[in-house]
Amino acid sequence: MMKKLTYKEFEERVEAVAKASKIFIPHITTNISIAFELYQTILAEEERALIISTFEAGQKALTPMDDYERPTCPECDVVMRLKIFAKDSEGKEWATAWVCGQCFAEFYSDKTPEEWMKELKIAKHVQK
Repeated sequence: MMKKLTYKEFEERVEAVAKASKIFIPHITTNISIAFELYQTILAEEERALIISTFEAGQKALTPMDDYERPTCPECDVVMRLKIFAKDSEGKEWATAWVCGQCFAEFYSDKTPEEWMKELKIAKHVQK
C-alpha cells in the first residue's frame, strides 16, 4: 500500500524534484528519476524515498489532492490531475496546470496547490 503524503511532505517532495530538474537536466541527464537520485545522493538535506509518481505511465502516488473533487476535462470529461511547476508551449512558467491523462489538454493557473485545496470541495469519500 502506498503512503499518503501530508501536504508538507508533498510540498517538500515537489520542491526537491524541481531542484533536481533545475540542477541536473539537461546538463547531466534528461531523466528526472536519475536527476532526483543524483540530487538525493549529492545535495539533499534530508533523505527521501526515490520513488517518483508516474502519472503519465498510469501510476500515481497518493497526494493531498486525492481528498478533493478535481475538475473534469471540458474536452473529454475525464477527471484531471494537478501538475505543479507547469510550463506552457511558449515556455511560460505557471504555478499549476490541470492536465487530462486521456486527451493531454492542459489548463494553466497561477494558483498554488494550497490555493486550489481551499477552493475545491472535499471529496465524498473523505466526508464523514
